[in-house]
Amino acid sequence: MVGKDAPLWTGVLTLARNGAKRLPARVTLHRGRVKDIEVAIQSAKDTRMLDIKHRVPFDEAARRISSGSVLALDPMSPTDQKAFDEYIKYFKTKSRAGVARLEGNLALYLLPAGESPEVLKALYELNTHIPRNGSLLGIIGESGAVAAPVAAPVAAPVAAPKEEASKAKPDEAKGKVEPKGGGDEEGGKISSKELMDLFSNPDLRRHHLTRLCI
Repeated sequence: MVGKDAPLWTGVLTLARNGAKRLPARVTLHRGRVKDIEVAIQSAKDTRMLDIKHRVPFDEAARRISSGSVLALDPMSPTDQKAFDEYIKYFKTKSRAGVARLEGNLALYLLPAGESPEVLKALYELNTHIPRNGSLLGIIGESGAVAAPVAAPVAAPVAAPKEEASKAKPDEAKGKVEPKGGGDEEGGKISSKELMDLFSNPDLRRHHLTRLCI
């Protein structure tokens, strides 16, 4: 019976950087799908190598860990160790993972083992047999940009309505107040008291009628 951490597949793949510096590597599939390895083998069929032509930040490669296949790549023999160390140093110096395009929508991402523990913590929790140092780690996953997890948006606070700069004056709200009539202006209305005096005093009535006729 195969143990939980037993390799799912072992074999050999040859790497290259822009068609040069060929490096045969012993490959162990620790997690994922054997069919992803089959895609990698098929992609190397014509050139007999997986050519690394692109680079991405380590965390960009690590985003594919949860859904991709995880490989460990080691030297075929002690005589290959120097060339292998040169690959590891190259990726460390660039602080980038190498990318080899595969068939379909897949790519092989290569990065030094243990170079970024905080980024690769999730990877090492998946399988205790994944190398920590001296090896290259491969992740076969989706090619192209993969978005980082997005936090739930926080609703913007609603601003309280601003208080009006000024309120309408009471007189403006009620409209213009007409002055009370004095009774002496031509065409003005006669007050109630004047009207009563006019009808109760004949002399005053004659005086008022005389004023109206002038």
